[in-house]
Amino acid sequence: MKYIQRYWKIVVSVVFAIAVAVFWALPAVSLLSYHEQYQLFLFTPGYFRERLAVPGGLADYIAEFITQWNYIFVVGAILLALLFFVFQRLTWLIAKDEETADVWYPLSFVPAILLLAYMCDANVMPSFLVALVLVQLLMLLWQKVACGTNSVVRVAFIVVALPLSYWLLGPVMFILAAYIFIYVLANKSRRLSPWIAVVAAIYAVATVLVVVQFRPEPLYRLFGGLNYYRFPAYIPWPQVGMMVLIAVFPFLLRLLPAVKAKIAIPIQIIAVVAGGCALVFFSFRTIANEIIDYDYLVRMHAWDKIIEKAEKKQPTTPLEVSCVNFALSQQGQLCDRLFEFYQNGGEGLFPTFTRDMLSPISTGEIFYTLGMVNDAERYFFEAQQAIPNFRRSGRLCQQIISCEIINGNYSVARKLLHELSHSLFYSRWADERLAMLGNEKKINADPVYGRLRKFRVSKDYLFSDTEMDQMLGLVYTHCYQNRNAYEYLMAYELVQRDMTKFMEYYPIGRFAGYTDHIPYAIQQALVYDWTQRHGSFDGMPYSIEPQWQQLMVQFIQAYMSNRESPVLSTPPLSNTFWNYMLINKRKAKGTKKESKEVY
Repeated sequence: MKYIQRYWKIVVSVVFAIAVAVFWALPAVSLLSYHEQYQLFLFTPGYFRERLAVPGGLADYIAEFITQWNYIFVVGAILLALLFFVFQRLTWLIAKDEETADVWYPLSFVPAILLLAYMCDANVMPSFLVALVLVQLLMLLWQKVACGTNSVVRVAFIVVALPLSYWLLGPVMFILAAYIFIYVLANKSRRLSPWIAVVAAIYAVATVLVVVQFRPEPLYRLFGGLNYYRFPAYIPWPQVGMMVLIAVFPFLLRLLPAVKAKIAIPIQIIAVVAGGCALVFFSFRTIANEIIDYDYLVRMHAWDKIIEKAEKKQPTTPLEVSCVNFALSQQGQLCDRLFEFYQNGGEGLFPTFTRDMLSPISTGEIFYTLGMVNDAERYFFEAQQAIPNFRRSGRLCQQIISCEIINGNYSVARKLLHELSHSLFYSRWADERLAMLGNEKKINADPVYGRLRKFRVSKDYLFSDTEMDQMLGLVYTHCYQNRNAYEYLMAYELVQRDMTKFMEYYPIGRFAGYTDHIPYAIQQALVYDWTQRHGSFDGMPYSIEPQWQQLMVQFIQAYMSNRESPVLSTPPLSNTFWNYMLINKRKAKGTKKESKEVY
C-alpha cells in the first residue's frame, strides 16, 4: 500500500505514455508517415546551419531528427510518446513548485491531452511539442534561480535566457517571459522585486523587435512562429491558446482547495480519461485525416487494407475514390468490382490536378504504375514544390529519382542520390541505385524499372488531363502487355458514361490476354449497349455470362415499373454499371439542380 501511495503518480504517467504510443502507432500511424514524408533530414553541417539560421531552429532540428524515425512507425510512436510523457511530468513539476496538492495530479494531464488533440491536425509540426518541452525546462530552471540567487543573477538569467530561447526555440519564449512575470507578482512572500517582472515583459518584446531588423519575415510570423505550423502564413488560435495555458496553468492549479484524495482522484481520472478520449477522437476523425490515411496505404502498397477500408465506409472525395480504384487495379479487380464502390466520374480515377502537396502524389503513383513516367515525375515534382514550409521530401525524391533512372537521365539521378545518401533511412536505397546507374542490363532486369521501361511511351506527346482516354489508349497501344492501362481506359469510359467511346476502344482488348473471363463491369456495359439496340439477347456476339443476362432482365423490369424501387438500390442490382448509368446519373442531375436553386 505504501508503494502504491508513493509511486501512483509515475504509474499513471507511464500508462498515459503507453496510450499515446498506441494512438500514434495504430489509428494515427498515417500522421506519422505524413510528417516523415514531407521532410528530408540530412546529417550534414550545412543542414544544421540552415536550421539554426532562423528563430526556433534548434527545436525544429531536434524535431526533424525525431520525425525521421517515423519511417519505422513503432519507433516514431514511442519517441513521440516519450515527449508527451516528459511534457506532462514537467507540467506537474512546475505546478508542484507552486505548492499544488498531490490530489490534483490528474489535472496535470490536461495540457498534454489538449496538445495531443491539437496535433491531430496533421499540419501541426512536432517542433511545437519539442519547443514546449524545452521551454518548460527553462521554467524549472527559473524556479531554481528565483529561489536561490540574488536579483542580479535573476536579471542576468532573463537577459540571457529570453533572447537565447527565442532564437533556439522560437516564440515559446513568451511562455517563459509570461511565467516569470506572473511568478514574480504571485509570489510576494519570496520578496522578488516587481521590477524583474517588468524587465521580463519589456525584454521579451524587445527581443523580437531587434530580430525583425535582421529577418525578412513579417512581424506577426516572428511573434507567432516560423516552424510550429506547416503553413507559415497561418498561426492557429489553438497554438496561441496552448502557449497561454502553459504559462498560467501552474497558478490555476495553485488556486484549487485541498480535498479528500479518495474521492477527488478517481473522479478526476474518470473525467480526464473520458473527456480526453472524446476530444482526441473528434479531433482526429476528420476528412483531411481520412485522405491522409488513404495516401499512407498507397505508400505502403496495402491494397487489401484500402479495399477493406472502402468496404466499411464508402469513399466520397476524388482522391479517396482514386486510391480505391488504384488498389482494385493493383489487385486485378478494377473492372470486376468498379461499381461496388462509389464513383464520381473521371476524377475518381484521375483527380483534377491541384497545386498542393498531397493530391498529386497518389495520382503520380497511378501514372507511374501505368507507365506514364514523365507525367508521374511532373506530379511528384509539383507536389514537392508545393510543400508550404519549403522542405524536401524523401518519398518524393525517391520517386523522382526512379523516373529519371527509367528515362536514362543518370546525371540528374546521381545528384539527387548523393543528397539522399546523407539521410538515415534512404541512404541504403540511394547506394543501391547509385550502383545501377549506367548499367542498362541491370536496370532492364529490375522487376519495376524494366517493366516500366517497356510500358513508357518514348516518343514525345502532349499530355492532356481532360482527354485521359486518349492518353491511356496511347500507352496501351504502345505495349499491349500493359493490361492495367486497358482496364483503366475501359473504366474511364464507363465512369464517364461514354458508351460511344467505350465501344470504340473495347475491340483493342483482344490484345489484353483475356481468355476465360471478361471483367464483370465490361460485360455489364456490353449487355447494356446490346439491349439499347435489340429486343433480346439472341445473336449477341459477346461472351456474356448468363448471370448478367438474368440480372439485366431483372433490372429492366424493376426500372420500368418503379424507378424508386428498393430493389434498384440494394445489391446485386445496385452494384452494376446499369445502376450507375441510369439511377445514379438521374440522382446526380437532381442534386445539381437543387444546388443551383439554393445558390
